[in-house]
Amino acid sequence: MRLTFRATAGAVVAAGLVAALAVGTVSAVGPSPSSPAIPSTDSARCAPPAQGEGAESVGNLRRFGDCEIDRRLAFLARLASRVADAPALSDAHRQALADEIAGTTSGLTALRATIDHETDVAALKADLKRIATDYRVYVLVAPKARLVIRADRLDAGYARFETVEQRLADAIATAKAAGKDVTAAQAAYDAMTAKVDDAEALLGPVAGSILPLTPADWNAGTARPALVAARSTLGEVGRLFAGARADARACARALRALR
Repeated sequence: MRLTFRATAGAVVAAGLVAALAVGTVSAVGPSPSSPAIPSTDSARCAPPAQGEGAESVGNLRRFGDCEIDRRLAFLARLASRVADAPALSDAHRQALADEIAGTTSGLTALRATIDHETDVAALKADLKRIATDYRVYVLVAPKARLVIRADRLDAGYARFETVEQRLADAIATAKAAGKDVTAAQAAYDAMTAKVDDAEALLGPVAGSILPLTPADWNAGTARPALVAARSTLGEVGRLFAGARADARACARALRALR
């Protein structure tokens, strides 16, 4: 990120900068208090059909399949609500996640109807496997939503850093024009912008790397590594933003000392 140093009569004083940093960048390194959490799984479990001769009847298999689908549908409804309410999501990402949740919901609903009309035990067993393999609600759909929401929240934090950077740049320029030694403030500023630039470069590709992932990708073994990599990258972005916030505060303190 490159900023133009310019002196302005209205350059922000150090105390105001510290206040802006305390409020403006908090969501870049941690969850926003207003962002609802997305659980990874449901706590309830469906009792599998009993084992033994005659236990795997059409009725028992149907009940088990309906239960497994119904708990996923309930989970998806909650997930859809959380995606709709996530304040930092971009419109494009919100729509992409909403479309995936809606498609998964539609597919599972159709599969439930198939299960309810199936009369063959072998066919029912195959349908039950599809509940997981065709949709991957808990291991793919939910983690994607969590990671994209987190990525967009961090991106919003980056946007706030841009404002803070410009205000600090203006304050440094004003102090320098007044004949002050801004060496310490400039060093802290440079350290901050370097970290923010590194974070921006890491953050940019994250959402695009995971939004296209499908259940077929999970089944092929390629989706899980992509999710793990995205999670690791977002952790590093958060650490960079935390360091940048500390540098910004150091810059503000150095400027305050020049008064």
